[in-house]
Amino acid sequence: MKVQLFALSFATIIGLTTSVFAVAPPMPSTTNGDGNMAHNGMKHAGVSLHDGTLVHMHMSNDPPTPVTMMSGFGMDYTPAKFDVLENQYFNAQYGWVVEGIVSLPAGSSIWMKRTAAMQPAGSVFHVYEGGMGAEMAMWTMNEIYPADGAIWQWDGMMQHDYYTADRPGEYSMSFEVYIGDSTGSPLAGYTPGTATFLFTAVPEPASAGLMLCGLLGLGWRRR
Repeated sequence: MKVQLFALSFATIIGLTTSVFAVAPPMPSTTNGDGNMAHNGMKHAGVSLHDGTLVHMHMSNDPPTPVTMMSGFGMDYTPAKFDVLENQYFNAQYGWVVEGIVSLPAGSSIWMKRTAAMQPAGSVFHVYEGGMGAEMAMWTMNEIYPADGAIWQWDGMMQHDYYTADRPGEYSMSFEVYIGDSTGSPLAGYTPGTATFLFTAVPEPASAGLMLCGLLGLGWRRR
């Protein structure tokens, strides 16, 4: 008698072992993926104006340490706009907040410009527009900051966006925060501030083992 066994691929195993029920995505403060509840919480980049013209950044995540992206592999998130988190690593702990009183000229706004991003070779790193955690039903989840130089206009309300990556590794995105007119052109006389958000994506131990099996295509034959 001949018995032939083949290992299932990682994707097949995930599909077989994952709940078929759709769930709401986690709130920004609980998107830490290292399993340590103490590492949950919001990591704010506080924006203020010093001397009325200098944009100052106060990072609550200081000294800078990476936040861990959680796994959305095998998940089914609802509503459909959150599908962009499925089969990705993601984190939304970083957020923009105003600190103190920020008085701006009429017709001007605070703008964020992506200046740089670091990521593993061949990886995909995206940002999707969110908002305040309690109002997730109103989030657009449109992609923002697709490339260096991309800008985004801020309304001054607390803003948490979802950062996603498709594979394990170290990621970062840097921003220039400046005062600009309605089109995003910088206003003369204001000095911009800077901020950098750091992330790490680490596969779960069980997933890493299954992925290894799938990649090796293990199989054995016994007579």
